[in-house]
Amino acid sequence: MKISKVLRALVEDAKAAGTYWAEQAKLDFSLALERQRRAANITYAEIAKRIGSSPAYVSKVFRGDSNLTLETMSKLAQSAGGVLEIKIVNQLEVVQPWSKPPVRKSNAGHYTTGGVTYLNGPAAHRARCGQVETEQAA
Repeated sequence: MKISKVLRALVEDAKAAGTYWAEQAKLDFSLALERQRRAANITYAEIAKRIGSSPAYVSKVFRGDSNLTLETMSKLAQSAGGVLEIKIVNQLEVVQPWSKPPVRKSNAGHYTTGGVTYLNGPAAHRARCGQVETEQAA
């Protein structure tokens, strides 16, 4: 996806503020949690039950509308059969949605792109996750 120079400038200005990165972290967490939930075949209601919370709260979390503590993030990850992993990366290495991330193929046939490792390539991964293929695999 191409992005206009004006929009790119707005995004760069927003990145200078700490709120951009905080919101990005919330969205990244909720997306990772959703992937884990689907992989574990668990409902939102089951996650709510496992953490002792309401389904409405869990829905808010999955929308990225919550300011979560590390403890809550860890509980949510565990409720979906995962664990919370936190890392710090260089801002210059963060891949933006409008840029094409490099694709690296390992000797084992795994591909890494945008910080996500796929077994036997992104198309095979999307097929395993039940996502409809909308584009040709690179």
